[in-house]
Amino acid sequence: MSVSAPPAPVPKSERRIAPRYQPAFGTVYRIPSKTPNGPSAIWLVWNLSETGMSLLVAEPLKPGIEAAGELTLESGGTVLQVPVRVVHVRPVQTGDYCVGAQFVRPLTADEMKPFLTPPPWPQEKRKS
Repeated sequence: MSVSAPPAPVPKSERRIAPRYQPAFGTVYRIPSKTPNGPSAIWLVWNLSETGMSLLVAEPLKPGIEAAGELTLESGGTVLQVPVRVVHVRPVQTGDYCVGAQFVRPLTADEMKPFLTPPPWPQEKRKS
């Protein structure tokens, strides 16, 4: 009789529950201005998953804040309204900040598809 070893515990520092994907070039998270003609806040999306994203931002954010913004491409096209909650913030050597943000709800594969390159899902085979 053989006994299997229990699975290795996940380190407490590893909180990811979904795979991360490389975003398409120019994928940003835009937060509309609170004033009619004011500038929007634009955060660069570093990686993306169905449950959240890593962002590169110029100003530090406080963990726990919520932002009602939109995932979009700088070049235009698809816009996905999805609020986030800031989970963690850490400075990077460039003077910017790396921010981990959690979506208020998981994204579907179809919602993520316009923002990923290459798509992580199998492409349908074309009939010759």
